[in-house]
Amino acid sequence: MKKIINLFTVTLAFVTSSCALFNQTTAGGICTCTCEACLSCKVHHHVLTPELQAKLDSMNSLKSDEEAKKKAELDSLLNMDYSLKQYYYDTEVLPYSWDEVEEFDVEIDSITPLFRASNIDNGVKFVNKNANTSIKKTGVHLYFTTKDGAPDQMHLVVHFYADDGVNFYKLRLYADNFTFEYTPTNIVRSRDGVFYVENFDNVVDDKSKDFVAALAKCDVANLILVSDGGVSHRLVLKPDQLKQLRTTYQFYRMLGGDFQSTQQPVEQVFE
Repeated sequence: MKKIINLFTVTLAFVTSSCALFNQTTAGGICTCTCEACLSCKVHHHVLTPELQAKLDSMNSLKSDEEAKKKAELDSLLNMDYSLKQYYYDTEVLPYSWDEVEEFDVEIDSITPLFRASNIDNGVKFVNKNANTSIKKTGVHLYFTTKDGAPDQMHLVVHFYADDGVNFYKLRLYADNFTFEYTPTNIVRSRDGVFYVENFDNVVDDKSKDFVAALAKCDVANLILVSDGGVSHRLVLKPDQLKQLRTTYQFYRMLGGDFQSTQQPVEQVFE
């Protein structure tokens, strides 16, 4: 009997010495602390009261809610669409219009010297001197013609030149915060040795006028040559390229140019 009592004493001494939290007693002999560590200790020693059990259940519920919230946030990140398309601007109400009333901050006399004129059948062709007109370099430019001294048609020209073809069939323009698309006609495809040559020269018409207006008016432009089944080509237009497009557009419009029909002659401009 004495051995049993001694064993119980040793066991109790081990428990109370190895669990300091359990020794935080009140006058009643039971720890009343409700921190997570003490509650865990009471669970271990089977001394939870109904009130303390309710506190433990509440803590476990809060922990479960927090873990569920973290899991939901992680699932949201994992399920997010990280494809490049989300970084493109969606098509919205277009802010650039060929038909809007425009005021220009430049004078015709200051623009005229920036253009190179060449005679064509029944008229004159005007090309910006800074435009990239070589078919051996990828680029975009505008030019216009006159007929009987009046501005006639404006043309949109795109050249692609590289050692790997695109086979593009459509243009997609990201102009500032807006998207424009245009499907050109009469795209010419050829080879120059190992290089692929793709280009078109289209008259600006009702289908392309707002596309051209956006190209000429925007501050930031990315022009995508959309491939027909292959890899599309992105052309980031630099400030000087945008400037020459804008200058050509402004010159043509200031002279009264419009895609719809031949305008009345502009006095003394081309003499």
